[in-house]
Amino acid sequence: MVHRESDHEEPRYLYATIADGLRAAINRGDYRATGRLPTNEELADRFGTSRSTVVKALDVLRDERLIETRRGSGTFVAPGLPGGAAPVEAAGEAIVSESVPAVLLGPSLIKAFEANEVTLDVYSMTTEVLANRVSDQAQRIQEGGTRPPARITARLMLPDTRAPLDVPTNVDDPDDPRPVQRLQGILFRSVSQIRQSLFDLQAKGLVPEVTVEVRVVSWIPDFKLYILNGNLALQGLYEITEHDVMWERTGEVMTIKDAIGLGSASLLHPYRADPGADSASGRLGFVGRAQKFFDSRWEHRAIEAEF
Repeated sequence: MVHRESDHEEPRYLYATIADGLRAAINRGDYRATGRLPTNEELADRFGTSRSTVVKALDVLRDERLIETRRGSGTFVAPGLPGGAAPVEAAGEAIVSESVPAVLLGPSLIKAFEANEVTLDVYSMTTEVLANRVSDQAQRIQEGGTRPPARITARLMLPDTRAPLDVPTNVDDPDDPRPVQRLQGILFRSVSQIRQSLFDLQAKGLVPEVTVEVRVVSWIPDFKLYILNGNLALQGLYEITEHDVMWERTGEVMTIKDAIGLGSASLLHPYRADPGADSASGRLGFVGRAQKFFDSRWEHRAIEAEF
């Protein structure tokens, strides 16, 4: 769908649509060659909008620390992101600090899928971002862009929409079932996409063994957690906020209270296990503790989902 401004009024969400498009391009590494984004004028022409709308979209990405503007040079991808300057390396585990910037999921999955055995342990509100990035990796394997792994194992732990959840809710009508029904639809589509992407690899004889398990918990996660191949943990915090969504069946816009990724739903804080540590001492770091957190809830609190 092409969004263009009318002669009288800017579309309500056009700047957000532009921000989403640029965020996705950064995630894919589209600006990797130079790290420099197109000029405001070029972006306005590309999206068929005004320069002021582009500036508003860039402000969103700047607040999320995805881009930075250098006076006289232009706008660039922030250091540590695909196409940005290399981040400062930390010894041993990466420590979340000002010198270790948040990262995006896509590049981490690229590296994870280059292993012979891929494991994905996921604790999240939804798996929308994961579903798209897993599809990217499945396509990459099918196109011969990387050696297929021998085994892929995914465990997804998600909220149970049959439970009395605090969010999402309609701000104007807390008893409105539509926000939860909307969440159900998002979960079903994203889990189905992940399953189809991975099991297609097995069906085509590219990956001999694929396992995808889904379990649900009766609460809304306070954070999202991805543990990739047991040696990299990516964590993102949620905040409860209000935002407008459209009910697809009628086109009605409603304001809901929802759990949204803090700063940006795509930004995650990285922790990498020390490759030189033995298994016993390695379990003392954040990655090991995160794995214990996930395993304990998977075994003792989560129940099998009916997807």
